[in-house]
Amino acid sequence: MATEHGFRHLTKTDYAYWELRRQILDGDLQPGERLLLRQLADKLGLSVMPIRDALRMLERDGLVDSQTHRGATVTQISGDTILDTISIRMWLEVLAVREAVPLHTDQTLAAVDVALAEAERALGTGSPLEYARANRELHEAIEAPANRALREMIDEIWERLWQSRRRMSLFSLVPGIAREAQGEHAGLVAAVRAGDADAAGAAMEHHRESTLAGWRTALVDLP
Repeated sequence: MATEHGFRHLTKTDYAYWELRRQILDGDLQPGERLLLRQLADKLGLSVMPIRDALRMLERDGLVDSQTHRGATVTQISGDTILDTISIRMWLEVLAVREAVPLHTDQTLAAVDVALAEAERALGTGSPLEYARANRELHEAIEAPANRALREMIDEIWERLWQSRRRMSLFSLVPGIAREAQGEHAGLVAAVRAGDADAAGAAMEHHRESTLAGWRTALVDLP
């Protein structure tokens, strides 16, 4: 068996896990949808046991909820959870930016410039999901010299929401906000390049507020 990761000779449980994970992240299985063991087993050509084990693994990842009387369902994420998670993550990013500024080198600044240019290129493609990936890579480049434990916390929170949102992106939900974000990125990078930690921190705080405002706008029209 082959998967998106290119692995062969997977166990049946591993195959079920990766295939169901792909279907959830791709939106083939929708938030709130019930995951019936026999139905999934028949669809994947497996017995019930590896499906049950795979669902436990997906529950660990936060992609599946299991309830006593309802069984397993694809995890739904509330608007309040989205806002709270982004708010916490971006406060941590403010701290990471401030820590990173005095630690940047010519090499790490060059990586920031490349990431900023890639974000601009992604913006020009008109693909919100491509810009979302470039956006994350730019943030990571800016914060790269910061404390490793802090960066791991940011990454963990970002990954949790990234998975829960599936393929939904703020940049696809609010027209024009990607261009606004890119302008804020340029100002942030300029402050980082100038070695001004206070200005960079203030720019990141502004970016946080505008991002949260964008999500509040988007969530009005979402269930």
